[in-house]
Amino acid sequence: MCTYTITVDETALRRLQPSFSRESFGRWLQHHVDTLVEDMVAEQHPDSPIARTEEEMRAIVEERLCLMESGKATYVDGETGFAQIRAQYGL
Repeated sequence: MCTYTITVDETALRRLQPSFSRESFGRWLQHHVDTLVEDMVAEQHPDSPIARTEEEMRAIVEERLCLMESGKATYVDGETGFAQIRAQYGL
């Protein structure tokens, strides 16, 4: 977990929602930040390496090594590989 400090105009907040206390606003904000992060994670490309567990990545690497060792792997040059990655992940 990370802790961030934000600045909120309490006068404007009270005009908007008089019932918010410092604590209730903190809970409300935390809920919305958690929801935002969950939504962002859910929108990640399912093939993204960061969307996989360590065990899943180890299995993928092992499978690819077997393909290379058996001569069944196909190879692409680095520029082509990076171009595909940029296109796939919008980088």
